[in-house]
Amino acid sequence: MVVRLTDADLEKIIYERNLPSDLKCQDGIAESISQIDSRFGNATITETWFEGVHINHGVVNLQNDISLKLESDTPLIEMHFSLSGIQYAQIRGTQQLFMVRERQHNIFYMPGFEGYVESSRQEDAAQMLEIHLTEAYFQRFLTAESKLLNRFADKIEKKELSMMNDLHMTITPYMETLVQQILHCNKQGIMKRLFLESKVMELLMLQIEQFETVVDKKPVTVIKANDAEKIHYARHLLEQNISNPYSLLELSRMVGLNDFKLKKGFKEMFGNTVFGYLHEIRMQEAKKLLLDQQKSIHDVAEFCGYQYVQHFSTAFKKRFGITPGGMRV
Repeated sequence: MVVRLTDADLEKIIYERNLPSDLKCQDGIAESISQIDSRFGNATITETWFEGVHINHGVVNLQNDISLKLESDTPLIEMHFSLSGIQYAQIRGTQQLFMVRERQHNIFYMPGFEGYVESSRQEDAAQMLEIHLTEAYFQRFLTAESKLLNRFADKIEKKELSMMNDLHMTITPYMETLVQQILHCNKQGIMKRLFLESKVMELLMLQIEQFETVVDKKPVTVIKANDAEKIHYARHLLEQNISNPYSLLELSRMVGLNDFKLKKGFKEMFGNTVFGYLHEIRMQEAKKLLLDQQKSIHDVAEFCGYQYVQHFSTAFKKRFGITPGGMRV
C-alpha cells in the first residue's frame, strides 16, 4: 500500500508511506510518528497498523491554501472522525466535495486512484482520526440483512469513490469515549493490538447503527448557521456543567434561542434530546472515573449530579448492564 502526497506546484513529495497491501507486519503491530513541515503549514501524523487495519491520527495546521497530488494504489474503507476544525477537500476534475465539520463522522470508500486535493487555509488546527480497513477485512461485515451495507458494497464492487451516507452524522459521547481510548491506549504489543481492534469494531458498529436510523429517510430540516452555533454552545454548556446542569429555560436564555428551537435543533444535530445527551455524558464520565479507581462510588455519583447513590447505581446498571461496584471487581 503506497500513499503519497506531493506539492502539486513544486512537484515535491511531502509525505510518503509504503506498507504491505494487507497491512501485515512482522511483530503483529507497528507504529510510526511523522512530522510534516511545508509551505502550507505543518502536521503531525501518528499511525498504528496491523493486519487489515490502519489507524491514522492527524493534527494539521493549515496556514495557506493547498493543492496536493494524492496517489494511492490500494482501495480502502475509511472510518473518518473529525475531532476539531473543518476537514475540507475538493477533488480536482470531479464534482466530489468533502466537508466534514467538527465532531462529525462518516464512512468513505476510496479506490486506489491518482488525483488532486485542494483545500483552503484555516484559522484553527484540524484534528481527525482516520481508521482504514482493507477490502478483505471489511467484507467480513457485509450481510444481506442490511440495505445500507448492500448499497455501500455495490459502490465498492464498482470501485466508485463514495460515502456511507450523503449526510455526515454527529459523533456521540460514547463514540468520543472510544476515540479517546484509541488515541490514549498505553498497552504494548499484542495486548495493544487486541485492545485497538476491539475498539475499532465497536466504533464501526456504532457508526453503522447510527446510519441505519436514517437510511431511506428524508433529510432533516436545514438549520441556519447562526442557530447551529447557538446549539453547539448549548452542548458545550451541558458538557461543562454535568454536576449542576442548567434547566432547559436557562440554556435557552444563555444561548439566545427559544426552548422549542433549542429542543428541536439539538435533536436534529446530535441525534438525542438535550437531557438524553446530558445523561449519556454523565454515564460515560462515571464509567471513566470508576475505572480510574481514584474516586469512591459516592463521589462519582455526586460528581455526575446524583443526590442518592442508589439512583446513580440504578441508572448506571440500566445503561451498562453492570453496577458501579461491578466495574471495579
